[in-house]
Amino acid sequence: MDKLNVALAGTFRPIFKGDMKSVLNRSIDVIKKKSVEMDFNFIPIAKGMETLTDAQAVAKQLTDAHADLIVIQNSSFADGDMILPFFSTSARLAIWAVEETTSSGPIPLNSFCATNLYMSIAGRFAGSYKRPVKWLYGDAESEIFSRRFDTTIRALTAAKKIAQSKILVVGDLISGYHDVKFDGDKLKKIFGISVEQVGLDEFYDEYAAVKGNGEISGKVNEIKKESARITVPEADIANSAKAEVAFQNIIARHRASAVTFRCWPEVPGKIALMVCSTIGRLNQTDTVAATETDVLGALSMLVLKYLSGRETVLMDLSAWDRQSDSIYIWHCGNIPKTWFDASGFTLTTHFNRTTTGVVREGKMKSGEVTALRFLEDDASVFLASGRFTDKGSPIYKGCSAWMDDLKLNGQSVKSDDYMNTLLVNAIPHHLAYVDRDITTDVNEFCAWLNIKITQPVHYQDYLQTPRKLSEGFST
Repeated sequence: MDKLNVALAGTFRPIFKGDMKSVLNRSIDVIKKKSVEMDFNFIPIAKGMETLTDAQAVAKQLTDAHADLIVIQNSSFADGDMILPFFSTSARLAIWAVEETTSSGPIPLNSFCATNLYMSIAGRFAGSYKRPVKWLYGDAESEIFSRRFDTTIRALTAAKKIAQSKILVVGDLISGYHDVKFDGDKLKKIFGISVEQVGLDEFYDEYAAVKGNGEISGKVNEIKKESARITVPEADIANSAKAEVAFQNIIARHRASAVTFRCWPEVPGKIALMVCSTIGRLNQTDTVAATETDVLGALSMLVLKYLSGRETVLMDLSAWDRQSDSIYIWHCGNIPKTWFDASGFTLTTHFNRTTTGVVREGKMKSGEVTALRFLEDDASVFLASGRFTDKGSPIYKGCSAWMDDLKLNGQSVKSDDYMNTLLVNAIPHHLAYVDRDITTDVNEFCAWLNIKITQPVHYQDYLQTPRKLSEGFST
């Protein structure tokens, strides 16, 4: 995938007394180091812009260089017209105010005032330019600059990767699963992502073509080695390995970043295999794999993966304990090995198909999590966070954890409010999870893409109905 292209240009007004050249050069050095650490392409403009003509030339240069983000550092105060050429570029913009270089006498840079000027122009007087603009502040090595800049880089890197990604859907939607329907055109418009759909026959054909060779034997050994306990025959494990190879071949052929599969009801009868464990194995690679032909679930997993660099999972919300203010996160056995607690998992049969494997059964590890679900019909997202915890029983067959310390978009809520918000807003029954609290990064990602985040709908005994996000919610 192509890396994010980040440019930095500085504005100068020579009449100011501060050493604006040193400020810009020092900033270039710091961002250059960050570009290596955060894996983006850096395009520095070392010569400060002093006139509108300079700004026009730089804007064209950065357009030709396909800059994704242009950071305009006000190395000193400059004319308000100099922001205007950048509104004609396709790049996203950030305006950077640096700290003053002296604490008395003539103001050396007046950088913050220039940033105030440019942000106001961008927000209110930019004509047809409707994209958001991010403000930055501080010395290049300051904490506040690093926090705001790094968050932007992670979010825009994820956005660019998503726009270059494809989700492959294998099979039709499962009967009755109306809440995982998707609109590919809307997804393309919002995220830039592509969706391709193929029939189950492609998987069956690929599965039948896989031979029991050394590759299969190697995968069988890997599967057995990473399992803490095994209660299924080795033949079932070999079939799970064959399914993994079949998926990998299909994913490679279609150049997909994610796959979502109609894993039941036909597949277990057709090939005598549940692919739950296989899905977990696929999620231990660079690929995202989602069950039950859930495209928006796969997309949510991809976004979390691209923002965090971590393995993600797709889970049901299956129980509620109001007394302990916690909710129960569960699925049939389809998660990566890194998501289980220290006791690991059992390779076993499916809870509803007691003679058919292969699934992974065990408790999920404790720790912080972020939960996510995008909705394309109104360009919105359900964003939550909390902690997975081992609270004892009940624990059902499959993979699961209790989740407490609940938050909705960073706001602490009771489980009553959490469940009410989810149900009143008709959020689908799958949520994607990552084992970090990345609420800040998700907010940044959504802000750049103009995706609205669902806000808490506080519990009431009376009927509450959702309103358009722009109108707010019932309380």
